[in-house]
Amino acid sequence: MNSTIINKYIKRGSTSKRKKEKEQINFWISSTYIAMLSLICILLLYYVWILNVNATKGYNIRELEIEKKTLLMEKELLDVKIAELESLTTILKDNDLQNMETISEPKYLVIKDAINYVYND
Repeated sequence: MNSTIINKYIKRGSTSKRKKEKEQINFWISSTYIAMLSLICILLLYYVWILNVNATKGYNIRELEIEKKTLLMEKELLDVKIAELESLTTILKDNDLQNMETISEPKYLVIKDAINYVYND
């Protein structure tokens, strides 16, 4: 047989079993490499996303703490104002109290357990 025909036949149709296995191993290695690289990229993006969510929540918490402090200070100021308005000196300075009449011989309503309503004359 002619050597060129044999070479063409070997080149075209049949490759060695070892060469096929090596190509298959190289294919799996490159596929695994690409899959692992993709997985690492996805995990990196997930990590950055989680950091962003935590930072946003931390910022919101700080804003709410500041708002809580201001509301507590405002509540304390209102409590002081209420105590000032309910104080005896403020009540005695009231003009309506100055115009009230004094009562002579007041009548009281006394409630006892045995007797329902008794007027104290």
